[in-house]
Amino acid sequence: MMRPHIAVFLALASVVACSSPQVSVGRPPAPLVGTDWRVFEMHELPTIGGPYQVPATFRIDSTTATGFTGCNRFTGPVTYTNDRIKFGALAVTRMACLDTNIGRVEAGMLNALRAAERQKIIGDTLILSTRSGDLARFVVTKPR
Repeated sequence: MMRPHIAVFLALASVVACSSPQVSVGRPPAPLVGTDWRVFEMHELPTIGGPYQVPATFRIDSTTATGFTGCNRFTGPVTYTNDRIKFGALAVTRMACLDTNIGRVEAGMLNALRAAERQKIIGDTLILSTRSGDLARFVVTKPR
């Protein structure tokens, strides 16, 4: 029989292994446009989803960003050149987010998109930031 503390360690190790960002050293950066991005970390804190929670995601197609916050859908304009990015006013549905964690992820994600000034892609990880620091990290939803 497995000792309880060993079982807890193994369970946590598997969660961490499954949730690590997909940097993929040596792989060219994933394209910003046309890639489905899943929120991984906001303000250097990992996002934790429940087993039945749909992850927060977004996608940029040409000049429009669309996505799902884990509770609500959103759409809005986006402009980008080189490492710069600017999301315009986002239209967001207004479903009630009763789960506190989902509401936290939604607020953090929308705030990060609205505040983003810069973007950087390393392998399969997208980092949105300001001059002051990183706002959020996203990973591709389907590894390449």
